[in-house]
Amino acid sequence: MDSNMTFRIDSEVKAQMAAICDALGMSTSTAFNIFANAFVRAKGMPFAVTIQEPVTAVSREKMLVDTDQLLSEFASDYKRMAE
Repeated sequence: MDSNMTFRIDSEVKAQMAAICDALGMSTSTAFNIFANAFVRAKGMPFAVTIQEPVTAVSREKMLVDTDQLLSEFASDYKRMAE
């Protein structure tokens, strides 16, 4: 027996979801049913729920220092293997 469910969702998220579902050839109802079934199978969220740390930019200088260090370590390893 099917049942209806009502909940609130941000209108922009709803529009974006509808567009993605349309591109996938399914309705938003189908997408929610897929999620609900995956939730039941997993007995919880069917994906990791984590706090995402903001991506921090690495300066060019830091990249060059890291690269120099890595190449130096490789050179030391190769020198030891050659001995």
